[in-house]
Amino acid sequence: MAIAKMSHLRLVGLRSDQNKIMDVLVSRGLFEARATDALPFELSSGETSRYRELKLKQSEISFALDFLKARHTAMETALEQNKRDVKKGKASPIDYTLSGEKYEAGRRLITKADFSDAAAREYELMHVCDDLKQLSFKLVDCSARMSELNSAAENFKPYAVMPIKLSELHRDGDIAIAMYSNRTSAKHNELLNGLPCAYEVRNSDGVTVVLIVARKNNVAEIDKQLGAAGYTKCEYNDDCTAAQKVDALKSESEDVQREISELTKTALGYEKHVNDLRILYDVIELDIERSEAEQKFLKTDSTFVLEGWLPERIAQVTVDEVQAAAPKAFIQLLAPEEKDAPPTLVENNRLVKPYEQITDMYSSPRYREIDPNPIMAIFYFLFFGIMIGDAGYGLILAIAGFVVGTSKKFDVGMKRLALLVGMGGISAIIWGVLFGGYFSIDFGETQVALILNPLDKPLLLLVLSIGMGVVQIMTGFIIKFVALCKERKPFSAIFDCGSILLLFVALILLVVGMLPSLAPMLGITVGFVPPKGLSTAAIVLALTGVGLILLFGGRNSKNVFGKVIGGFKGLYGLVNLLSDLLSYCRLFGLCLASCAIGLAFNSLGSIIMDIPIAGYVIGGIVLAILHLFNLALGVLSAYVHDARLQFLEFYGKFYDGGGRLFAPLGQKTKYIRYN
Repeated sequence: MAIAKMSHLRLVGLRSDQNKIMDVLVSRGLFEARATDALPFELSSGETSRYRELKLKQSEISFALDFLKARHTAMETALEQNKRDVKKGKASPIDYTLSGEKYEAGRRLITKADFSDAAAREYELMHVCDDLKQLSFKLVDCSARMSELNSAAENFKPYAVMPIKLSELHRDGDIAIAMYSNRTSAKHNELLNGLPCAYEVRNSDGVTVVLIVARKNNVAEIDKQLGAAGYTKCEYNDDCTAAQKVDALKSESEDVQREISELTKTALGYEKHVNDLRILYDVIELDIERSEAEQKFLKTDSTFVLEGWLPERIAQVTVDEVQAAAPKAFIQLLAPEEKDAPPTLVENNRLVKPYEQITDMYSSPRYREIDPNPIMAIFYFLFFGIMIGDAGYGLILAIAGFVVGTSKKFDVGMKRLALLVGMGGISAIIWGVLFGGYFSIDFGETQVALILNPLDKPLLLLVLSIGMGVVQIMTGFIIKFVALCKERKPFSAIFDCGSILLLFVALILLVVGMLPSLAPMLGITVGFVPPKGLSTAAIVLALTGVGLILLFGGRNSKNVFGKVIGGFKGLYGLVNLLSDLLSYCRLFGLCLASCAIGLAFNSLGSIIMDIPIAGYVIGGIVLAILHLFNLALGVLSAYVHDARLQFLEFYGKFYDGGGRLFAPLGQKTKYIRYN
């Protein structure tokens, strides 16, 4: 259980063997390409034309999938609106059944055969993308036409209140007819009465429409005065009334809408290809990933140079397979140099594996750094359970977590999260038995707790929580101490870590010495007499630790003043250490809150159960809902606060992170995962 050692693979081969070599490396699923080191002679870099071609294909597939999703949503909305209109008697039912295709995020489980089949049908599926692209162009044209028709209908609509052909507004003769509209609320009577014309005024949805009849030589003056008052002259000359024109436009708009509906139905007929398109997207994604790797190679007309990382445990086996596929290739396996920054591949057993995502949320370990997951997993497991503190809740979490975590229906990330919660459920069962917590049931005088009841002895629970914090923080400093010693920095190990550890040991000795006097307050019985001199030893250790901090805290400063200030600064840092220790009170607080809330819910449920006839049924339902709420709240709180303790109080003592996770070729997919 550690960070896997990496081997640096360097290969020089014939370009005619390149595909065979890459097939072997990708099929192993444990090769990560790296940029080729500078060589003492000129070579060209990898080609990019293939990469651009693949990206173009992938973008076409992505467009097709997005287009189908948009059409599916549009049809779904149209069908729902149609149902409402049918109920109101405004429309006839649409004779169309929408497919049950789901477009939610997530990766679908497939077999290698499904993958190969989609790859073999690439030509057919790309033709589907072309068809969908042509349909999208037609829909865009229809949408543009629809917008034009609706806009035109809105322009003609105000004039529909006047029953006159629009062509009459442009006839020749001494008498002229004109029509104007005004969208403002200005008064018009006084203005119109002063004009040399006969007129009629009508209102259309807040728009004032004026029809005038005047001598032709007066029209210019009338236009000028009405224009100044905010009127717009109607310039349409259609040989029909505005109302007829609006009806014609609406009819044409309905025809276009029917065309859009038919195009949408045609597009949705391609939904049967959605899953194959998704698989093909990832087929091409893996080809793109491979092409990106090949761009890092240096090449001549007939040869190429490949470099990358392999886990040491499978490096030689992989080399043997590559050599068998390409006998003329020259291959080297090299150990990482000091200047190299190999990727990090964390290898843990099945129990620790789910906890890796907690560390990755913070920062992945560097290649040459210790893997903190095995140690952190122990503390995370214990803390999660104590925050829940109920065996009944733990049983539910364990069952649900392991059912989801072992199912093939879910992705790796979801399964790991479920297993983490499931193991947290086991921890909750253990702590629940120790605390006597079974769905927060009050057993009265019956003693069911093996060590303590949180509600009866909260102070003891607080001491237990702080004690667990002491153990974890000390563990962090011990790890840092060992790491500094391995780096050949013994003075830093002693002065920076050893001094803090002495203070913690002094604190433990002091508490042990005071146990007989603290026991009544904690509600426990101490069956031993502490050895004499514990308090003296504690004081000596504490003074030694403080002295080391004061004398050597500023040892790296170049002047005396800096050394003195550095020592006092180190002492001040003990305040932060105390703050870190007090953070573990959240174990106490969340456990107590979960127990108290559950007890309150039980009291409420018992009141409901006293109701005659259906009391037990209603009370049982209410209790189930309330306890599920308490469980959900507890899980969320435990997950977040437990992670916080690891990130700040534990990792802050020894862990740097900043690593880059191993990313082998052939693992990057968006829509699929393999069985």
